[in-house]
Amino acid sequence: MANPNWSRDELIVTLDFYLRHTPSIPAKTSKEIEALSKFLNILGTKAGVHGDADFRNPNGVYLKLMNLRRFDPEYKGKGMERGGKDEEIVWNLYAKKPDELHKLVNTIRSFVDSEEATPPPVTFNPDD
Repeated sequence: MANPNWSRDELIVTLDFYLRHTPSIPAKTSKEIEALSKFLNILGTKAGVHGDADFRNPNGVYLKLMNLRRFDPEYKGKGMERGGKDEEIVWNLYAKKPDELHKLVNTIRSFVDSEEATPPPVTFNPDD
């Protein structure tokens, strides 16, 4: 079974992590990346998303963080050029709104910690 594309919720959580740790993203073998990987796995399971044994593993999570670098004007390198279109959408919506982003992440974390079977609806401002 192939791993599914990253969901918006996963990208929102990962962007929040990126912004909180930039410019020094932890190493792919770090406890921080491992914790993010575990959380994304729990989120996927809770949302009914399944993949293979590599689903949101630390290496894949780290690569996604490197994909986000390509949108970061503060990053002096290039970042990884490959990635999904939703990365750019999430970056454009939230990279300059860290408080709003963090509120969304808290909502996602609350869902993961809850007994609810379906995620709460996420509303987007149509003016964005």
